[in-house]
Amino acid sequence: MEQLKITMLGDFSISYGDNVITEQSKRSRKMWTLLQFMIAKHNREIPQSELIELLWGEKDSDNPVGALKTSLHRLRACLDGLGLPEGVEIIINSMGTYSLNNRLDCYIDFDEFDALYKKSMLAQSEKEKTTLYLEAIDLYKGDFLSRSRSESWVMPMTNYYHSLYLRIVHDTIEILYRHKYYTELMNVCQKAFEIERLDDKIHYYYVKSLLDTGETAAAKQHYAYVMDLFYNKNGINPSSDFVALYEKTVKDDNAYNADFGILKGQLDSIDDGIGAYYCEFAFFKHIYQLEIRDAQRSGRPTNLCLLTAVSKSQEELESKQLNRIMTKLSDCISTSLRSRDVYSRYSASQFVMLLTNTTKDQAAMVLDRILKRFKRDNPKLGCTLLYKFDRAGRNDITPKEPK
Repeated sequence: MEQLKITMLGDFSISYGDNVITEQSKRSRKMWTLLQFMIAKHNREIPQSELIELLWGEKDSDNPVGALKTSLHRLRACLDGLGLPEGVEIIINSMGTYSLNNRLDCYIDFDEFDALYKKSMLAQSEKEKTTLYLEAIDLYKGDFLSRSRSESWVMPMTNYYHSLYLRIVHDTIEILYRHKYYTELMNVCQKAFEIERLDDKIHYYYVKSLLDTGETAAAKQHYAYVMDLFYNKNGINPSSDFVALYEKTVKDDNAYNADFGILKGQLDSIDDGIGAYYCEFAFFKHIYQLEIRDAQRSGRPTNLCLLTAVSKSQEELESKQLNRIMTKLSDCISTSLRSRDVYSRYSASQFVMLLTNTTKDQAAMVLDRILKRFKRDNPKLGCTLLYKFDRAGRNDITPKEPK
């Protein structure tokens, strides 16, 4: 008798030999839920009352026991299409309970995934552990029952296996990076991006590997993609370690002897001269330090400003709303400041600005102008802007917020 193979990590399928059944076929949603639940709980017998609660919950049913039996009959008829030997049942019942037939030679992918992780914890060497990790990563085709992840009984298992997968990926890429297996590391990262796009540790090691293999242009491109993904698409902050990688990408990009004409061309092409100058925060810090030195020598005033977007109740905004707000706000800042002024994204909901040769009264006027223009141009965004500012280089910053 051949092995019955069941996949639950990603798309659901059950196969026997060349015969395969997937939930993409036109069958009752309740029938699939019934089968998937019994597979997920295959180590125990399930009372019919639990299955009735699973399928109908608090909804009234004239004959829930009869409805359950009808669903089970349809399920068995569907499973007959696998072509198991006559008399062999996949679902068995006994004394009012139902369960998966554990006498079958059955391969279940999430059980194998768990087993590989447990073996890795007992591994005698880092090489053995990494081999087991890579097997587990290859097995993980997607989150547990990805098409049913919103169902209450599925969510805890989805979260468990997703967290375990990320733990394995993190350990694996750290080991691979330490031993300079860059190709293998980037392959693991690229697969992981399909499952979890918002894990900045995976992006961090991917960019570091690109830099270490001389792929600086690709590293810069991926860095820009991640910053847009985190800030603009999802309204969250990447880690400070990842943000600091930007400075390294540029340093590595210039780690060769360049002709003066090439150097000048690169510098001249950086800015289009329109609006205030936007830069990544890693470089904003350098500009800030240079400006402080110049201001101390010349005595001209320079103000540091922080602009924060919050909801009208002054709470955090939802990510989709925040994305729209920050895009509009960046445009407003750029057109409201002078071309010599500098600003940067400080967090998912904040911009920091450096207003050169500007007194505190002038800085307040500039910020008020930004707030008024933003409110006028975006009356339906439903947010409030708060600001704080003070003389750059001082430690006794006094908050200034609009009333």
